[in-house]
Amino acid sequence: MRLTLLGTQGWVPTPSRETTCIAIDDGPLLLIFDAGTGLGRLLQPPASDLLAGAREIHLLLTHYHLDHVCGLAYLPAIFAGRPLMVHVPDAALSGVEPRHGVPGLMRKPYNPTDWSELTGFVLTTLHEGVNEVAGHEVRLRAQCHPDTSVAYRLDDRFVLATDTSADPATADFARGAGVLLHEAWIDGVEEQDPAQHDMVRATYRSHSSARQAAGLAARAGVDELVIMHLNPLRDEAYYAQMQAAARETFAPTSIYPDLHQRELGA
Repeated sequence: MRLTLLGTQGWVPTPSRETTCIAIDDGPLLLIFDAGTGLGRLLQPPASDLLAGAREIHLLLTHYHLDHVCGLAYLPAIFAGRPLMVHVPDAALSGVEPRHGVPGLMRKPYNPTDWSELTGFVLTTLHEGVNEVAGHEVRLRAQCHPDTSVAYRLDDRFVLATDTSADPATADFARGAGVLLHEAWIDGVEEQDPAQHDMVRATYRSHSSARQAAGLAARAGVDELVIMHLNPLRDEAYYAQMQAAARETFAPTSIYPDLHQRELGA
């Protein structure tokens, strides 16, 4: 089972980083988490290789904010002639009735074709707690973010916690997992600067710092923390600073470029 980072940016894509999209392939099975602009990478090598061997494809959404779902418009191009199962959190988790979520976004005049007219694409819902997807255990929990996002746990290999304020419950949810992908919008050093107090307070209503993510990873006892959903208003030098700060609390922390791949252990 292999993890590929198709998009590690939040909000706005940049020349080097697309918005959130994570792929996990396991032979003929391809699991994709979120449909940010990173989904478009599947049209070109090397990411297109993920599709070449895929026979069963699932797309799982964390929430409906546009930077995470704008890639839905790409579905007919990327998955033409392929069956695709699209999984969304149920209304009890997201506050959105599934029939109003993806179909509400994929309709005229916002999309050339209504969702109901697309062939081969099936919409299904996931509930809080344990679900089964393609023979794997997929867990969901609600997070603290405007309009509610969900965290995903795939077996004991992988946890995705993006678009969330720092939450001690995330450590419990991720406990013992192989890799934790956690968002970080700022380094966290800004807390020491009174001039940035308002910015920090606003950030922490819905997002996390690298230092907070590292603390959660340490408490969870994961093998590795990968920081993602990066702030596009910062640069790579700032991201390196975030990584260094997080490593002071949790040494196996990394910020990778888009298209980075790594194996996920059993």
